[in-house]
Amino acid sequence: MNKLVIGLMLVFIASLYIQQSTASDYSTYQEIMFKNNGAELLEDYGNSDYKKYYDIIKKKKFWGWRTVTRFNNEDVSFIKDTLFIIVNEGTTPITHTLSIKSEERVKKQYSVTGSIGIDAKAKKDGFTLGLEESLKISMSAEVYKEIEEEFEIKIYVDPMTKLTVEVRGEGKVSSGVAKYYRFYKNVRKGGWEIFVVTTEYYSLNKEVLDEV
Repeated sequence: MNKLVIGLMLVFIASLYIQQSTASDYSTYQEIMFKNNGAELLEDYGNSDYKKYYDIIKKKKFWGWRTVTRFNNEDVSFIKDTLFIIVNEGTTPITHTLSIKSEERVKKQYSVTGSIGIDAKAKKDGFTLGLEESLKISMSAEVYKEIEEEFEIKIYVDPMTKLTVEVRGEGKVSSGVAKYYRFYKNVRKGGWEIFVVTTEYYSLNKEVLDEV
C-alpha cells in the first residue's frame, strides 16, 4: 500500500516593520542568492558599513539628497515559497495533477532603514521626497506588469521519491545610503534598497529518499 505524505504551505506575503526600518515583501522570501558573492541585502548592512558610506558624503547640500550607491543592479535568484511537498514512501508510482497559475512579473519593491521614508499611500509605492530620482542607477521604470495563465500538469512521483514544488524567480537589486538636507542641515539619513523582480516561475524538484 502506498504511503503518501502531502504538505501544503500557503503563500505568505507581508511587509516587515522593525523600529526605523521598512522592508518590502521580498523580505519574506525563503532564500535570496546573489550571483556576485560580495553583494548583500540592506538588512545585512552592519554599523561599519553605514559609517563607511556616510563618511563618503562629505559635501552638504542646501536642500535635497546626497546619495551613495553601494550595489548597482546586482543579479539575484530566489526561492519565494514552497507550495507542495509530496513524499512517496511506497512501492508503486503516484500520479498527481497540479492546477497552477503561471505569472510573469516585473515588480519593483523598496526597503529603507533609518529615517528615510516609503510613501505607501501613493498609487505606486516608492521613496518619499523624490529620493529615487536622485539615485544614479538604471533600474526598470515599469513598476508592475503581469501575464497570467492557468493550466494543469500531471506529475509522476516514483517510489521512494520526494517531490517539491516551489515558486522561484530572478531579479536585480540596488542599494546604498542617503542623507537629506534642509538649509545645509542633515535632517534624514539611512539606507535604501530597490528590488526588481524580473521573472517568477514554478519549479518541480525530485529527490530520491534514503532507504531505511
